[in-house]
Amino acid sequence: MKSIYNKILANFRPICQIIGLVIILLLPSLLDITNKVQETPKLSASQDLKDYIFYILWNKGNVAIGIFLFVVALFVVRKWNKNYIFNKGNEYKNYPYFWYWMCSKILGYTECNLILVPIYMQFKLIIRDTFYKYYCGELDRKSDDDISVQKINFEDVPNEVNIIIADTYPLEMNQIPREKRSKSTIIISRDNAVDHNRYDSPKLVQNVTNEVRNLPTQVKNINIYATTNAHNTMKIAQNVFKLGGRSNLNLVTVFQQKRTGNRKFEQRGRTVYRR
Repeated sequence: MKSIYNKILANFRPICQIIGLVIILLLPSLLDITNKVQETPKLSASQDLKDYIFYILWNKGNVAIGIFLFVVALFVVRKWNKNYIFNKGNEYKNYPYFWYWMCSKILGYTECNLILVPIYMQFKLIIRDTFYKYYCGELDRKSDDDISVQKINFEDVPNEVNIIIADTYPLEMNQIPREKRSKSTIIISRDNAVDHNRYDSPKLVQNVTNEVRNLPTQVKNINIYATTNAHNTMKIAQNVFKLGGRSNLNLVTVFQQKRTGNRKFEQRGRTVYRR
């Protein structure tokens, strides 16, 4: 119950805006204003454009008036939201993609905060260009990272490959789903055995980019298991997977890591890209 309350509180602004827009849309019909107002508007040649619009809407009825007021209010709301960062707050932001899409494409939020957003959703938002801009927090850049690349089961590579990206925390093969462990796997690790701080790591992004782009041509499906921070996730998604259909990949699936226990990855992945 507390979690639901916190999610509502974190989204209070867009929720209120949606409720307000719905009320504006329905209010003329609920009040039946065209029948309650006895003096109906009359048209004359001297009237300006807005008077003509008002006359036409009045004669079309309450529904037309509601739609017109809704459109006007929506333009105002989108103007308010244009320079406002969506998704603020310290709550874990595990919302459905439709909610992000609605806040961007309908309510007009242009920038989205990716901090505390599930990694699979970060990939999905960036690859699909849901928002114009993303906020990932302020991170120190670490240019001297020691990046290791390990390839497992690469003797005969099938059409499906695992990509394990160990950024903030180390990862092991026994953390991914059992049925995926026999597949060809690339483990790309930043030196994080002691230092678990979050860094902007260009070397990590570059290594992931190189390994994915140099995969054999028969590889069409990629499974991603990552502990990347929001900034590195954004850079990987932009550089590696946001190619406008110019890659050989048919399917990219991101597996979300559990937040308890030994933090194994969920059995079911989430599709973030499909050709």
